[in-house]
Amino acid sequence: MRMRDPGRRTTGAPPQTPADGPAEPTAPTTVDAPVVQTLPTGEVFAALETSPRGLTQADAAARHGRVGPNELPPASRRRLWRELAGQFTDLFAVVLLVASAVTFLAYGLQDPRDVGTLQLAVAILCVVVLNAAIGFAQEYSAERTAESLQAMVRHTCRVLRDGERQELPSQRLVPGDVVVLEAGDAVPADCRLVEVHEVSVNNAALTGESDAVGRTAHPVAAGPVLEARNCVFMGTDVVAGSAKAVVFATGTATEFGKIFRLTATVHRQRTPLQSQVALMARRVAGTALEIGALLFLVRLPGRQPFVETFVFALGVMVALASPRACPRPCRCPWRSGSGGWPGGTPWSSNCWQWRRWGPPPSCARTRPAPSPGPR
Repeated sequence: MRMRDPGRRTTGAPPQTPADGPAEPTAPTTVDAPVVQTLPTGEVFAALETSPRGLTQADAAARHGRVGPNELPPASRRRLWRELAGQFTDLFAVVLLVASAVTFLAYGLQDPRDVGTLQLAVAILCVVVLNAAIGFAQEYSAERTAESLQAMVRHTCRVLRDGERQELPSQRLVPGDVVVLEAGDAVPADCRLVEVHEVSVNNAALTGESDAVGRTAHPVAAGPVLEARNCVFMGTDVVAGSAKAVVFATGTATEFGKIFRLTATVHRQRTPLQSQVALMARRVAGTALEIGALLFLVRLPGRQPFVETFVFALGVMVALASPRACPRPCRCPWRSGSGGWPGGTPWSSNCWQWRRWGPPPSCARTRPAPSPGPR
């Protein structure tokens, strides 16, 4: 069943259909918000090919098969081997790996060979591997916990189907469904209001404004979609009142879905903390390299063997350039620090959205005001 666009008028002869019958619709059954917001209530039902009693079960199933579920696609996940390899790309880890390789080379060039040099090379390598294993385990655990919590959340909404009020998962909504909204509900899709009882909504998720905004069922002039006072959008919350609304867009066709598509193309960026740590690592590594080279040049003209002098300078560089106390505190706050949040919100160094924009407002912890002391 194809939707008719009330904003488009045809003239002349009706369009011809192919001889083998009408083609199957390939576009989602939606009507643009600028068109819906200008229509009277009666024409809204006609434009979306529905009725005040809602869709029939058969019609809803057909539209669901054509449009798809009312949900956003899951975020892409890095492969395990990339997550593990990422643990070895930190500058501190790279410096230690190079130092370990050079120490192994120095051990091979020694004559006679010193067991202490071999032990130093193995110790450096073990520290890098252990650090990477701990970091990978923490990130993997945090991401799996976040996915399990997301899977446990099942949003439902009240819908009219065949004239009966039902409670269904919001993923099963389709354009043309009549939903019932009450105070405290999350708007499950982009909807045009057709019946309003002192409704106000919070559009902070879309506009950033936390003040409640009143809504009406009367048609409004064409304009910016988010300013239409007779529409409510996915991701917003009903603050007060009750209403009935007709769904006109679901999934990625919603305004929230458009924002999601834009953010999905944004490349991951370093946080200010990561940038400062990388800058410090470069400075420390450069200073250590200069000091090690200077010590090597100072000791080289003496009577010490070349390999022994090289190993000594290398040990000084490793000691200065790779303080193992640094990477752990830098990683632990964004990997293991979730235990300090209410409910143990899982987050990791890979959750770049949370690290850049901060955790959801519901994660905020308020500290009670101190009681006034004796005057």
